[in-house]
Amino acid sequence: MKNRTIQVTLLILLSIAFIGCQSHSVQITSGKEYLSNYADYDAFEMNASNLNEEVRLIADIEPSIKFPSRIGLVKLFNGRITNLSPEEVEAWEDAKSTMGSKFGVFIPVSPLIAEMVYTPRNTSTKSKIKSSEIFRKIRLGAARQHLDQVLVYEVFSETKTTKLASSVANWTIVGGYFVPSREIETTGFANALLIDVRNGYPYGTASATLNASEFSASQNYRDKSRNLTDINQIATVIKLIPEVQLMMEKLMKNPKQA
Repeated sequence: MKNRTIQVTLLILLSIAFIGCQSHSVQITSGKEYLSNYADYDAFEMNASNLNEEVRLIADIEPSIKFPSRIGLVKLFNGRITNLSPEEVEAWEDAKSTMGSKFGVFIPVSPLIAEMVYTPRNTSTKSKIKSSEIFRKIRLGAARQHLDQVLVYEVFSETKTTKLASSVANWTIVGGYFVPSREIETTGFANALLIDVRNGYPYGTASATLNASEFSASQNYRDKSRNLTDINQIATVIKLIPEVQLMMEKLMKNPKQA
């Protein structure tokens, strides 16, 4: 555990020079004000199309965020709610401490609770769960835990391996284990969305990317590739957290005008 935390920390420090990017945004706009701009249009009249009516219903939503708040944490991996790693839990706790008592708390949403309260609307076992159903499950699980908002984040990677000129050493038994003959490159992507548990209002987004590379001998490059990908994914989440902090701080300063 301690060694892994050190690996993640070093990876972040060494990767600062070639990080892809980080960004965040906030939203506290009124649905009523938004729809009032269309008062003179007939798009929302009785004869309007189904799409126009759907747009009206989706837009008719108001922000209600207040601090301190109970904010759930949900990590998605391969489209499923998964447990946070110990390194991520520690990093989110540090972020909470930095923002102070006026912020509130981060509480991981239990995958088991989400499964317990969720009933699929499509009972076909062959049908793949849709993104809308994933967010429905998340909100139901968060509601059972009496959370106010939930921060949903997803992390994934792209990894490639390139043969080097030194790969000729693979022709020897010893060289195949000790001479670096491949370069492993991985890029981690993390995206986060803060939504209201009660009405689904989207308060903000944050994103981060992180690149990492390592050289490896041919005989163990697959293991090194998996290890580097796993570590870089955690490091990418840790790079995401400061952007989430900036988003939260903007919301805390003036929830109605962030």
